[in-house]
Amino acid sequence: MPRCRLAASSLAALGAFLVAVAADAGDVRTTLKLAQEVYEAGTPVRGELTLVNEGEGWAEIPDAAHLARRLELRAAGGKVIHPRDPDRFGAAKTTALGPGGFVGFAFDAAKLFPQLAQPGEYTLAFNPPGQLSAASAPIRILPAFDPNQDYRMKIVTPNGPIVIDLFEKEAPVAVHNVVQLARTGFFDGASIPKIQKGTALIIRGPVTERHRIVPFEKTNVPLLAGTVVLEPAPPGRRPANYPKLIVLLGPKPDWQGRVTAVGQIVEGQEALDRLAAVPTTGPGGVPPFKPLQPVSVDKAEILEAPKGDR
Repeated sequence: MPRCRLAASSLAALGAFLVAVAADAGDVRTTLKLAQEVYEAGTPVRGELTLVNEGEGWAEIPDAAHLARRLELRAAGGKVIHPRDPDRFGAAKTTALGPGGFVGFAFDAAKLFPQLAQPGEYTLAFNPPGQLSAASAPIRILPAFDPNQDYRMKIVTPNGPIVIDLFEKEAPVAVHNVVQLARTGFFDGASIPKIQKGTALIIRGPVTERHRIVPFEKTNVPLLAGTVVLEPAPPGRRPANYPKLIVLLGPKPDWQGRVTAVGQIVEGQEALDRLAAVPTTGPGGVPPFKPLQPVSVDKAEILEAPKGDR
């Protein structure tokens, strides 16, 4: 099964943009960076630690070769976890930095802290030697996506809940992204900017170009009322999807082969009917079919059905 570009796109775009927490002590600036804030269990947690001398004189850097020993992971409840085999990541054998000098190293926190294989909220911290500054960065670990698990997505709207049975077999890459984005709260508070009765309504989170999902997956499931598809990239661009959920309010056989179906509504038809009946600007509106009053999703959550339950 092709692995989705989750860590490189969807979660990175969500993540913390580039998580970087810096602090100053004297003339040496300490910076702890993570490539993102949100990761999936079992994936690398890339980071960098750098010390930069911004002063005009020499600065002492005690034990620079073993800075990784000074990293620690703080788990829920305040538990402090020390790194395993920290000397696999080294900086430089130096004891001082000249003006403008720097020392640092790149690391995989998942190798230093095997506990990051477990979902949860953590803080990675650097407790330096001497008078250097401490620094920290948050890490959130999501459960790993299981292609053999039957996933459902529950979307709570002002009109009631809607449950979507996700097509993890038919569109594994797209569903992987949707599941993990939902787990981060991406769809919580998402707007419903368009409702075209008999055609479709759109659920739109804070989508950017960085959320682009590749490869584009062609699905062959019937496109019926209640089928949920993703918004494809515009014509003329590289085939891809974006995590905008398009809920069909009627059959769309002419869309077959041009969109990726990610699920089918299995509960909440009455809530969907009430949403479809919301007054809009109609076909002549600017923009067309925009609800006259703002409509949004309250929250979305991922449910795991017993395996083989579909």
